[in-house]
Amino acid sequence: MSDAGQRDAPLRNDDAEFNKRREAGATSDIAHRTTALAMARSIVAEQFGDALAAVLAGSFATGKPTVTSDLDIVVLLAGSPAPFRETTRVGGTPVELFVHSPDSLTYWYERERSEGRCTLAHMLATGIPLAGDETRVTQMIARQWVADGPGRWTAEQLEYRRYALTDALDDLVGASEDPDERDAVAGQVLTMVGELALSLRGGWQGRGKWLVRQMRTSDAELAERLMGAHREVVATGHVANLVAVCDAVLNEVGGRLTEGFSTRS
Repeated sequence: MSDAGQRDAPLRNDDAEFNKRREAGATSDIAHRTTALAMARSIVAEQFGDALAAVLAGSFATGKPTVTSDLDIVVLLAGSPAPFRETTRVGGTPVELFVHSPDSLTYWYERERSEGRCTLAHMLATGIPLAGDETRVTQMIARQWVADGPGRWTAEQLEYRRYALTDALDDLVGASEDPDERDAVAGQVLTMVGELALSLRGGWQGRGKWLVRQMRTSDAELAERLMGAHREVVATGHVANLVAVCDAVLNEVGGRLTEGFSTRS
């Protein structure tokens, strides 16, 4: 996919109202969400009148927008100019357009699954329909794709993660004299053990906030322990609880690994 640059859309009365509410922090108000939905439908009607399917995705679709949220709109076209991704503004509101053809949709589903992720499928599966006769079917396929889950890690991938996480834990304990290094390594450890736990539980991977969300979906108790232990490291410098959580996950797959590990290109 290629970026198609940016283009400005004309300011409309509903855009101005939306931005007023956004700036005022009215992030969970029903009227605020309704205005965002109306804006999204207007954008699709003006720019993609021949859309096969279109949904409003992201935080507005899930009911958790913030003052920094943008409008994520996924559009399915029969062909050109799809596929492309574009960031634009409508009356000052940031809008991200994810425009696909049926072929590019399949390509990105497969590509993301190979990485253990389902970003595009999740956007479509949880989005609010905007337009297009094929939206219902497209969303059904996306929901099934998400439900099927990712492929499990291979034995080689698990072994390498055990080794790498073991090494990172040694770095974490050894960084007690340098709080900057300790905090940086703690973030690395958080990501590594979160990804390992998701794989062991058959969950989809995520990046940044989506790693946390996927962890909460997959194992809420573990997510709470992991995030609490990470906060403790940053706040107090105490690493013992984070190390303990990591060891608990590592023990599910054979424990720490150092001696005896080998890999060949």
